[in-house]
Amino acid sequence: MAKRYDQDISAVCAAFAITLDDDNRVTDARIAFGGMAATPKRAPSAEAALIGEEWSEGAARAAMTVLDADFQPLTDMRASSAYRAKVARNLLWRFYLETRRDAPLALADVNAFAYGSHVEEAP
Repeated sequence: MAKRYDQDISAVCAAFAITLDDDNRVTDARIAFGGMAATPKRAPSAEAALIGEEWSEGAARAAMTVLDADFQPLTDMRASSAYRAKVARNLLWRFYLETRRDAPLALADVNAFAYGSHVEEAP
């Protein structure tokens, strides 16, 4: 246990669970955000936008667009509502980039602790 000396609570956090069938179509989607409302909440419009769609850039962008229907983010000392909305969309986009079948991001590209680990040493 550690004492917290500053307000180091995240402004926005996200959780994603997408189930794909063999044709790369979304059969189930669960998307939730913390920091976007008084309590953590799922994003039903974004989930609905994905169900039945191919997991693609277009589907991810469509879900990002409808996030605004799911939340009216608050503004407080950590972040403005506009910032929270943008971060939520960007977190969904990053999830897509990390999980797309054709060219998922490499671990070294998404893990801050892996920086430089994919660079080969010179002999």
